[in-house]
Amino acid sequence: MKSIVTSFVVFMAFVVFALNVPVHAQGSGMTDAHIASIKTNCPLALGTLGRIHVNDAPQFINSNQTYFSIGDKLMAHLNSRLTLNKYDASMLVKTASDFNNALSNYRSVYKSYEEMMSQLVRMDCQRAPVTFYDNVAAAREQRTEVHDAVVRLHELLKQYRDDVKTFRAENLEATNG
Repeated sequence: MKSIVTSFVVFMAFVVFALNVPVHAQGSGMTDAHIASIKTNCPLALGTLGRIHVNDAPQFINSNQTYFSIGDKLMAHLNSRLTLNKYDASMLVKTASDFNNALSNYRSVYKSYEEMMSQLVRMDCQRAPVTFYDNVAAAREQRTEVHDAVVRLHELLKQYRDDVKTFRAENLEATNG
């Protein structure tokens, strides 16, 4: 009987010791308090992330359709019309090509971001708080990449507008001069 009690006491001491050892994320310096905070705020965080994920989808669809229409219906048509009429539209064609490449990049980075968000909203952040935290950080970085891709698209739209103005000024002067 004494050996059972002794074994039980040793086992309980081991359990108490194991529970008091701080858990840290690899290299992140995450404290027990931080992990507890993640677990406590898990339902709120998942709800917020779910709303962001749901709202992002229609925004992407609308933006993607708009960018596609601009590139395919406006830029491509103007460029082909100018080329058919024997104008040098190489500057416009280059910018339109850069725009199409940037649009492909936007779609690619958004797809990665969307996959990360889909995975994130299905996570059990109470069972894996460190992984959840790391994935939120990764999703935040991917969202920044999406933002950067949108900024690049807008820069190219502005550049195309400026190229059209330059083209118009150069060709109006040539035909009027």
